[in-house]
Amino acid sequence: MNSNVEIVDVDEKGNIALPYKICEKIGIHPHDKLIIGVEDKTLVISKQKRSVFDLQHKEVVAGTLKQALIFEKKMDKAGKKDMPV
Repeated sequence: MNSNVEIVDVDEKGNIALPYKICEKIGIHPHDKLIIGVEDKTLVISKQKRSVFDLQHKEVVAGTLKQALIFEKKMDKAGKKDMPV
């Protein structure tokens, strides 16, 4: 098995625990925000970079988070991420 792959259990509430080695490799710490999605039948999880946007899922209207992430990506490319908003 690939050394980057771990098998985890899903509990009765649908939660999974991320293995320590994976958290360490990606730099995931308690209270970090993760982006979770599905591509085909594969679960994709990535660490969200610190953002000027602190959007709570329940408060976000459809499309707002996607627009915010696209804007932030453009700001990163422009080298202006550290500018105050």
